[in-house]
Amino acid sequence: MKMKKFNGFTLVELMIVMAIVGIIAVIAVPGMRSMLSNNKNNSISNQLLIDIMYTRSIAITNKRNAQMIPLDPTRGTGNLTDGNASPGVNWARGWRIVDTANPLDTLRRQESFGSPDLLIAIDPQIRSVDPVNVLDSATPIEFNPSGFSFRQGTLQVAVLGCAGDSARQLQINPIGQVIRTDILCPAGFAAQ
Repeated sequence: MKMKKFNGFTLVELMIVMAIVGIIAVIAVPGMRSMLSNNKNNSISNQLLIDIMYTRSIAITNKRNAQMIPLDPTRGTGNLTDGNASPGVNWARGWRIVDTANPLDTLRRQESFGSPDLLIAIDPQIRSVDPVNVLDSATPIEFNPSGFSFRQGTLQVAVLGCAGDSARQLQINPIGQVIRTDILCPAGFAAQ
C-alpha cells in the first residue's frame, strides 16, 4: 500500500511568510497615508476649481451676478501654516452657489469634505490666505455677467498628512481666471 504524500506548508514556512508581509506593511503604510492624503488634496482642489468655474458660467449664462458662498459663517482669513487651529473661514466645510437675483435659491451645494464634528478640525482645510482680498461669507467669490470677478482672492487647500508639493493654491484674478498652483504642504499638515 502506497502512502499519500501531502504537499503543504510547514509552520516555519508560514511564520517566515508572515514576518515578510509584516515588514512590507510597516514600510508601506506611512507612504500609503501620504498618497491617500495627496489624492484627497487633488480631488478637493479639483472640485473647488470646478465649482468656481461653474459660478462664473452661471453669471455669464444668466446675465446676472453669481456668488459662491462658504457654509462656514466665520469672518476673516485663516492661515494654513498655523495648522488646524487657524482662525477664519474654512471653505472645506462646504459652500453654495447662488444667482444674486434670487440669493435664497441655491443652484448647487457642496457639503463638508470633513468630519461632521466641526470642533475637531483634523480634515481638509481650504483657507483664504490673502489678507487684503478676504474670501468669506461677507465677501464671497462673485462674478458679473461678463465673467469678471468682483474681488481677487487666493484659496489654499491642504489635507492632514499630505507630503511634498501636493497642497494646492487657487488664485482668482480680476478677469475671472483661476490659476492653480502646486505648493508645499504647510508645516501643520505635512506627513510626519
